[in-house]
Amino acid sequence: SFPTRRSSDLLWLDEQTLQNWYYSGERRRGAAYRYSDACIECALQLKYVLGLAFRQTQGLLSSLIELMDMNLHIPSYSQLCRRQARLNHQLSTKPSPIINSQGGYIVVDSTGLKLYGEGEWKVRQHGLSKRRSWRKVHLAYDESTHQILAISLTNNDIDDAYMLEPLLEQISLPIAKVAADGAYDRQKVYDYLQKRQIQALIPPRVNAIVWKDKKGQILAHQRNQAVIACKDFGLAEWKKQTGYHRRSMAETAMYRLKTTFGERLKSRLTSNQKVEVRIKATCLNQFSKLTRPQAIKITTN
Repeated sequence: SFPTRRSSDLLWLDEQTLQNWYYSGERRRGAAYRYSDACIECALQLKYVLGLAFRQTQGLLSSLIELMDMNLHIPSYSQLCRRQARLNHQLSTKPSPIINSQGGYIVVDSTGLKLYGEGEWKVRQHGLSKRRSWRKVHLAYDESTHQILAISLTNNDIDDAYMLEPLLEQISLPIAKVAADGAYDRQKVYDYLQKRQIQALIPPRVNAIVWKDKKGQILAHQRNQAVIACKDFGLAEWKKQTGYHRRSMAETAMYRLKTTFGERLKSRLTSNQKVEVRIKATCLNQFSKLTRPQAIKITTN
């Protein structure tokens, strides 16, 4: 029989993070940083994964260092809050061999996150209100590795199609196809993807018509091909032939983000909120690396 380990937790800190715990960068006039970005990022990951406040994060990190019998100082809760806004955080991703050889299949989508405490404060001060403030999260997702390759946070009045170019500019890997929903059915989106020689998989709208030039001739355009195919074979057949159904992985990414970290942003300032969503995306990428099974094809003679 095996001893039960129900409700047991295992936490570990990366050795490279511990070795670079203190700040060793360029020294400037004024008060210098004491802790490195890796130290601050480590604390913020613990905070958002476990749903802790800044004071609780400080206490947990202090306990972990004490249990590891290491002589390291711990940043205070106020230092964590101030450094979060200035943290230059980059997404940690696992490159896919498919992307490196053929170019990746990237899916793009957006979702909304509520602001922490915004609705409750308005109700308390001004009575019942139907309006709630929220932010938009835009992300680019690799459907083969389940990795978030790019993420941005904007106000709720920013158009989805407007954020496609800033998202793809964050990705340094080659891209072969980009799949998005009907909100990205805009000429500027097609022009940008055609300029980068990326195949666009965007379903045309119900009343979509083909684009023509000044002489009335049908343009040789990706969107026109999709419009004609949908009229001839139907939207369902077009999705099947182009593999558009793989775009549903973006919905899975949004679901994982909200179920793991909740539907609210914990930070109050916009600068902190942008770092918050990037930290959460990095944590999801790390979860994918640890939990996804490695499938190996076995051939028998």
